[in-house]
Amino acid sequence: MKGRDLYEEIRLTKNIAYTTALTVLHRLSKKGFIKKDRRSGVILFSPRISKETYTSAITGNLVQQAFEISPDLAVSAFADHFSKMSEGDMAKLEELLQEKKNGRNG
Repeated sequence: MKGRDLYEEIRLTKNIAYTTALTVLHRLSKKGFIKKDRRSGVILFSPRISKETYTSAITGNLVQQAFEISPDLAVSAFADHFSKMSEGDMAKLEELLQEKKNGRNG
């Protein structure tokens, strides 16, 4: 996608300058989140990682930080959150925990 097209998409929700959008795109490219490709004098941007991969990495990092700060508080906070889950989601969580436990102990 061209920088101008991305800028127009961003402008639907954020009132930022075109140069600001290009600066952010350039920085994201340097950090490896997006790919910058020059074709026929036009710079095209595309994602390097999926939204799911990014979300998983961020979530994993936050969980790790929570446990590094205070394992007891992290477990307590997770337990509080999990107690509000639907029965179906709770069943999925229990199944996943059992798989992880079996993989670790097996």
